[in-house]
Amino acid sequence: MKKIISISLAAFMLVSLVFCFASCGKEQTEYVAVDAVDLLQEDFGIAIKKGDSAMKSAVDAVVNEWVSNGTMEKYINYYTDLADYEAGAKDTAPEAGDLKTSWEFGDGGVITVYTESGFAPFEFMSGDKVIGVDIAIMSEVAARQGKSIEVKDVAFDTIPTCVKTAEGDAVGAAGLTINDERKEAVDFSAVYYSSTLVIVSAKENSFDSIADLAGLKVGVQEGTSGDLIVSAAKGDGHTYENANKEMVTVKAAISEIKQYKQYSLAFQDLKNGRIDAIVMDKLPALTMLNLIG
Repeated sequence: MKKIISISLAAFMLVSLVFCFASCGKEQTEYVAVDAVDLLQEDFGIAIKKGDSAMKSAVDAVVNEWVSNGTMEKYINYYTDLADYEAGAKDTAPEAGDLKTSWEFGDGGVITVYTESGFAPFEFMSGDKVIGVDIAIMSEVAARQGKSIEVKDVAFDTIPTCVKTAEGDAVGAAGLTINDERKEAVDFSAVYYSSTLVIVSAKENSFDSIADLAGLKVGVQEGTSGDLIVSAAKGDGHTYENANKEMVTVKAAISEIKQYKQYSLAFQDLKNGRIDAIVMDKLPALTMLNLIG
């Protein structure tokens, strides 16, 4: 998902919603998302075909404008609230205000948008349509060019390859971290959102470090930064820059890394006791926890 950049995380923070009592009278488990001290900040970008300077310029124009004038933050907040509402976590639908939620497309061509729809608020299902921040970005790009978009919901780890091999205009818009491995296949737009990774678990067994996951079963979405970091920690070690600008390598003899196509499947296994924790991006994690309240 994004370009992994170093950040000092001096402390962790727990964020969660408390479950009420279930109908059977038993208290349900409370889940939390923890900012781990050895996880990183990451930058999201839109994946673009190598050398497609025209598409990069068009996407950058929208991204830079929306980031600078606050529109991007408004979209993130709106789609976060909308995902909560559509899942029944909120009683009132959010007001879009001055935000566009529909676009007038032209007939000057089609931009294929590869995404993976289980990553609210960046992309999620609303009825039979994929909506969210990434779709809004690319809808605006297409409308300004007199084009339209075709959204294709695919496995997350295949997105860079899909963009690389697609015929015609194509991008990957799925909360993709800008990293060196993906840069071998695609170019990236300007950064439109920066996120941290968190460890999701039951509150009574919370973790504030990758090192704490030794001996446990950990869930990740296949091909994400969480997947790469946890796999590295289990192997030769995950290296990050600490608060003193020192490179530190952390190892964890993780019992099992379970890869999922969607975070919702990982969370179901967490609730059922099949895994002990999930490593994922913070905002989607908070949205996911909000939906279970």
